[in-house]
Amino acid sequence: MLQYLQHIESNEAPTLVLLHGYGSNMQDLFGLKSYLPPMNLVCFQAPKDIGMGGFAWYDINWDNGNKIIDDVEVTSVANQVVESIINWTQEHKLVGPIICGGFSQGAILSMGILKGGFEAAGYVLMSGYMLPEWRNDHWKIEVPVLQTHGTMDHVIPFDWAASGAELLQSDLYSFKSYPMAHNLNAECISDVRQFLEQF
Repeated sequence: MLQYLQHIESNEAPTLVLLHGYGSNMQDLFGLKSYLPPMNLVCFQAPKDIGMGGFAWYDINWDNGNKIIDDVEVTSVANQVVESIINWTQEHKLVGPIICGGFSQGAILSMGILKGGFEAAGYVLMSGYMLPEWRNDHWKIEVPVLQTHGTMDHVIPFDWAASGAELLQSDLYSFKSYPMAHNLNAECISDVRQFLEQF
């Protein structure tokens, strides 16, 4: 199982799974706990140690200035995360709904988990985007999904996120933008909290 930080509210409470971004670690998003509704929280740590206390879920290669991500590797890691979620919830005898989400690289990975059909009760995708290879796939949105992004994001351009969001339009899916860079501002965190309160 992947390394993790956890908070257990109760066996019946909803569980939020958060996946950190590239170069961060499991402690990063755990800091959101005080801003969220009372719920179980587990923050898994990516398996690739890139030094200086930072970890990555998958490689990011650079070619002629363009960011290249191997969608096959993302799918493989997504399966590893799903296995850890299942093992962790069984180990702690948790029976409430599971909401899966993450920031940046963790959001892309969460989108891969959604694409793979993991039966979470909802998804929170913060500052991520749909990989080009996924655009022709059939996306079936059957649970609530919130995607957030900063209009001034210079790491993952807003247009990348917005163009992918257009392919996911449904009554259960919402895309929200904020005047922020590659981070989470107060309004975004408030919207995430409000989204999580429905579970």
